Amino acid sequence: MKHKVIAVTYELYVDLDGEETLVEECTKERPFRFVTGVGYTFEAFETALLPLAEGEGFDFVVKAEEANGARDEDYVFDVDKSIFYVDGEFPADDVWPGAVVPMLDADGNRLQATIVSVKKDKVTIDLNHPLAGKELHFKGVVTENRPATDDEVKGVTQGCCGGCGSCKGSEAGCGSDAGCGGCQGGDCDCK
Repeated sequence: MKHKVIAVTYELYVDLDGEETLVEECTKERPFRFVTGVGYTFEAFETALLPLAEGEGFDFVVKAEEANGARDEDYVFDVDKSIFYVDGEFPADDVWPGAVVPMLDADGNRLQATIVSVKKDKVTIDLNHPLAGKELHFKGVVTENRPATDDEVKGVTQGCCGGCGSCKGSEAGCGSDAGCGGCQGGDCDCK
């Protein structure tokens, strides 16, 4: 398959407590931009956008199993509170129920843990993706759809992040898991 550059503006909705809720938005000023065929975003997301032309609207759902997978309760567990200590003290301003904190696993892989509860000696963390088990409802417009250059494909396959507005020095920004994936704190600036 020939790689393509696709850019879209979109609103992402998920069912939260029985109500479809806007959870992410990529605007005209910060569209989500990616190269197809390199595993950068969900295959079902790419497949739905590939045939669309610039200016064409879309409204589709990506099933949970084709997105962030099913929620797994084995990914919710207690860890010793001491692993969060900084200079011998627990950082209560940073580690509280609902906070998302960066962590490393035993192999040095980066993880995002949601704090479920803070107890006397333990902290309950949830390593499930926040949207695990949720269908993703995308509504938007294709702003670009063209063949990718060899340099664009090479830039993505060598680790540059792309995404909404290029993520310059930020892990924030949209497309967080619909595609952007963040820069992991890097200073990438793909255009």
